[in-house]
Order: sequence, then C-alpha cells, then structure tokens
Amino acid sequence: MKKVALVTGASSGLGEALASLLAQKGYIVYGTSRKPTEENRFKLLIMDVQDEASVQAAVAQILREQGQIDVLINNAGVGIAGPLEVMSINSIQQAFDTNVFGLIRVIQAVLPSMREAKTGKIINISSIAAEVALPYRAVYSASKAAVDRITEALRLEVERFGIQVCSIQCGDIQTAITAHRIMEYASDNPAYNTVFAKVAQNMNDGVSKGSTAEYMATEIIKLLDKNHLQKIYPIGKSYQKLSLTLKRLLSGRLFEKIIKGYTQS
Repeated sequence: MKKVALVTGASSGLGEALASLLAQKGYIVYGTSRKPTEENRFKLLIMDVQDEASVQAAVAQILREQGQIDVLINNAGVGIAGPLEVMSINSIQQAFDTNVFGLIRVIQAVLPSMREAKTGKIINISSIAAEVALPYRAVYSASKAAVDRITEALRLEVERFGIQVCSIQCGDIQTAITAHRIMEYASDNPAYNTVFAKVAQNMNDGVSKGSTAEYMATEIIKLLDKNHLQKIYPIGKSYQKLSLTLKRLLSGRLFEKIIKGYTQS
C-alpha cells in the first residue's frame, strides 16, 4: 500500500523538490500552494497556512481521497530581514503567522488521523538561524527557534501514538526566497541603511551560493527510511553547519565577533 505525503509550500524551491522526489519514490503526494499552477508528478492543493479554513479543507480533501496521511513536511515559510527597531509589527506578525502559527495549524489538522492510525512522521523545516541568531534577521531566527522548540515538545507528546517528529535546520538554499523575503528598513535612516545594504547583499550572495533544492530534498527524504528520527538534523554547506559547533565551543564574545564580521563585512 502506497504511503501518502503532504508537503506544504510545494509550488517551487525546496517544497517542489521534496514533493517531486517523494513522487519518484512511489509516494502519493499532495503539495500545497496559495495559488496552485501546473501540476508536476504530484497534486497541488490550495492552502494558505495563515487561513484555518483553508488548512482544514485541504487536509480533509486528502483524507477523503486517501484515508490517511503518513508523512507531513511543513515547508511553507517566509523570510524576513531588517533592523528590529524599524520593522513594523504587521510584518513581524505576518512572518510568525506563516512560519509558526501556520505550521501549528497544519499539524493540528493532520495529527488526529495520524494518532488514529498510530503511525506517522512530521518533518518541520527550520533553519540553522534558529541556533545562530543573525543580526537584522532577529524575527526570522526567532520564528525558526520557535519551530524547533515546538518540535522538541511535540515529539514527546505524540511518541506514544507511534508518531515521530523532527526539525531540519537548513543552511542557505538556492531558491526564490530572496525575491519573496519581507525586507523592512528605513532607506533614508543613516543609523542602519549603509550596513544593512551590505548585510542584504551578503544574504543574497549566500542564497545564490547555497545548496541546491534537489540536494537538500535528497538528504531530507533519506530520513524517512530511518526507524527512529532524532530531534534535529542540520543540513547544508559544511561551513554553515560548522557554525553550530563553533557556537558550542567558543566563548560568546569570540563567536559574536565572528558572526559580526561575516554578516557586516
């Protein structure tokens, strides 16, 4: 019997790569997008993770058509950057509504069927930024840190039902995140405009030099073959994963100096 997978944010980038690879491996795959376009090797459903009714309707359709959801990959998310002082609360709320509350909405919709089946795997796409707070990306780092803490608690809540949960702390990926990232800064503000322009360029360069979506998808899908999922898996370029080790080993002062030099040079 084929397994059924749900991948949110699957119209492009990592989500599309994940859904396509799952389909190649024989899964029945449902991807989601706020504005579905042409389908590839999987079915795209309308879902806006910021809309409770939209989430419930998409999950209900899958369960109606397939009777089960074996794998949930929470990939839908949005980037956000800017000096915290000048960022609007509306933009901050939008980022959290997608990256955190959206993830919770989908999990809450899927969990009852997994619990009844006494099996399931939930993979939450997080970021290395969840562990390494980056200047001008405070909101993004905080939203992904929230994803990791949700994962940490949820896996303990649902383990007795045969459900496994993990987070993937991704490094930079060559996707369209740059084009869709929420950027908020006062361009005429001399306190931030010059340094933030450099940071923004470094962010864009990091994405262009990041891992391909296909590579990341391959590494993530390998985890589905494991009998037991660990809490967190860092995946990405070696120097980005190294930052996690350096944060543990170095003094806080030295580590901050390295991060400041990398993000503001």
